[in-house]
Amino acid sequence: MPSLLRNTTVLLFGVGFGVLLLGISCAWLVSFYEFPLRGVLRWLLMLPMAMPAYVLAFALLGVFDYSGGVQTYLRTHGVDASAWLDLRSDWGVVLVLSLALYPYVYLLAQEGFAHLGVRVQEVGQSLGLSPWQSFWRVVLPSTRPWWMGGLGLALMETLADFGTVSYFGVQTFTTGIYRAWFSLGDRIAAAQLSAALLAFVVLVLTLERMSRGR
Repeated sequence: MPSLLRNTTVLLFGVGFGVLLLGISCAWLVSFYEFPLRGVLRWLLMLPMAMPAYVLAFALLGVFDYSGGVQTYLRTHGVDASAWLDLRSDWGVVLVLSLALYPYVYLLAQEGFAHLGVRVQEVGQSLGLSPWQSFWRVVLPSTRPWWMGGLGLALMETLADFGTVSYFGVQTFTTGIYRAWFSLGDRIAAAQLSAALLAFVVLVLTLERMSRGR
């Protein structure tokens, strides 16, 4: 149980930070700036939703694993990258799930920016704030229901994921439930782990409501 709690907590915080960073920054880029191929990029940023996370994990490991093309190429040039390019770890799972799940935050944040963001940023700038200050102090708080909704969806997907974490060999509540039921035949332990997983879901939702303040 301590190992499952640790790994699940690390995934929640890591993936939460990753999807917020990628989702909000990409939505901010395509919503507030005009540049060539902006319309194409707006659609391309949604494509990770078409690829299951475990497929992305299989592809990344095939490229960056010890026998993959990147490390093989580096070894031929005298560089051993196995120590710092090991994706079979917690941070590797966080990376894969963040890349696979950030469109939840991106789509909803983009919707919030389109409906409210540009107008409230202009109001903030009219009151003496710089564009960056207006974004942090006005736009993000005003559009919070959108991107927090996307974050909640991404975290629920993280808690429910089985294929990616099992492929990387990271033990979480989902893999623990599977092992308890199908490998050990202990349905009571599986039910207890499932209850703990549901408690994690309730905790995430409760923290989100408490963070709203007034």
